[in-house]
Amino acid sequence: MLKYTIILVFSSLFFSLNLSAQETWTLEQCIDYALKNNIDIKQNQLQLEIQESNLLQSKAQMLPSINANGNDIVNWGKTVDRYTNQFADSRTTSINLYLQSSVTVFNGFQLLNTVKRNKLELVAQGYELAYQMDMKAMEVTTAFLQILYDQENLKTKEDQVKLTQMQVDRTTKLVEAGSSARGDLYNIKSQLAIEQAQQIEAENLLNLSMLRLKQLMYLPGETEMKIFAPEIELTEGFYQIEDPYKVYDYALKNRPEIKSAETRVESSKTDLNIAKGMISPALTISAGLGSGYSGANVLLDGSPIFTGFVPSGDFTSGGDTVITPTFDYATTPKPWADQVIDNKNYSIGLYLSVPIFNGLRTYTTISQSKIAMQQAELQLEKSKRDMRQTIEKSYADARSAFKNYEAAKLQLAALEEAFEYATQRYDAKMITAFEYNDAKIKLSKAESEVLNAKYNYVFRVKVLDFYYGKPLKL
Repeated sequence: MLKYTIILVFSSLFFSLNLSAQETWTLEQCIDYALKNNIDIKQNQLQLEIQESNLLQSKAQMLPSINANGNDIVNWGKTVDRYTNQFADSRTTSINLYLQSSVTVFNGFQLLNTVKRNKLELVAQGYELAYQMDMKAMEVTTAFLQILYDQENLKTKEDQVKLTQMQVDRTTKLVEAGSSARGDLYNIKSQLAIEQAQQIEAENLLNLSMLRLKQLMYLPGETEMKIFAPEIELTEGFYQIEDPYKVYDYALKNRPEIKSAETRVESSKTDLNIAKGMISPALTISAGLGSGYSGANVLLDGSPIFTGFVPSGDFTSGGDTVITPTFDYATTPKPWADQVIDNKNYSIGLYLSVPIFNGLRTYTTISQSKIAMQQAELQLEKSKRDMRQTIEKSYADARSAFKNYEAAKLQLAALEEAFEYATQRYDAKMITAFEYNDAKIKLSKAESEVLNAKYNYVFRVKVLDFYYGKPLKL
């Protein structure tokens, strides 16, 4: 117990040191770590290994089966010995040995189609594993982008608080000097309290986003983690997104969820062929080799010994009893090796089974296989439709987000000038604190709109990149 405790402590220490050595996490590192530690993915990998075993087993079923059997029987009472074909009325030991082999020659190609079906199932599960890993990578990307957004949002809130705090300090001095009304100070302080609350909310949202990413990576919540935040500028080059129909055409040929659905259709067709094979006669060849040993199989040991006379049960014509001599025989069991050689036997058989009626089981299986094939075909069409709609929507959302981003930037630039002008007028006591706060609130809202539009666009672009086979990176 102590040994395992020491191992656990050192493992935990190594894990902690390893994480502490990781100063910053890029998106690619987060994705890689999440894929290596995700339990669902590990379970799917084990399921893939099980399917590999199923395929191997179905291939092996096409080979002849070979079985060796033996039994040792002790008999009391009168019985016919199978090797001497004589009655034995004493305790007798009988040992039977045989080797048997059989192979299915034909059963409506069910064995071949089972191998084909299991191959397709293995391929389909491989695609499903790839799809699961892609989805997990997309989840991590979404969480990573959310953190980048929350970090920028928090920075904006902090800058707003600093700016308002400076204005509070300046207004306080003016009020103390009698150059400004105390009501202006109250209005500015009220705005500061609102912005401080917004800053706290932004901090909480960032902490929740960090926790979400850690959970996706299977990291403890208390793990210290710093995210590498690249500079994301929406330039003209960033705006060059692929045509949605080009993306869709690529995805149809390469995306694992489509490949999996297509493979499932082929697998369902093979299942139908297996079911139809149940109608066909089945032909099997078997062969056997057997031998054995019997305790009743004995050999004479020496000459007979005269033991006297006994009545035979018959009478002479004169009425006298007929007597007959009796002898005692010394015997020894026939040797094991000799009996195994003498008793060996061979067999070969040809078995034909023709299904006539089995409670409509074959008919029901065929009907269900046809339905399953139709379901697989519908699932394929649904996967194609869902993917097309996702790509089209992401493209439309990306275009809309970029236009919103450009409009929000223009609005922000105008409001920045308006706020600067409002600040000058407030300092010159030409407007009230209420009007100053109103200008600042509009500026804050514009900054948030720019930030939202920016990351909404980035996310939609990453979705299109995802379906176009591009690596998820920033």
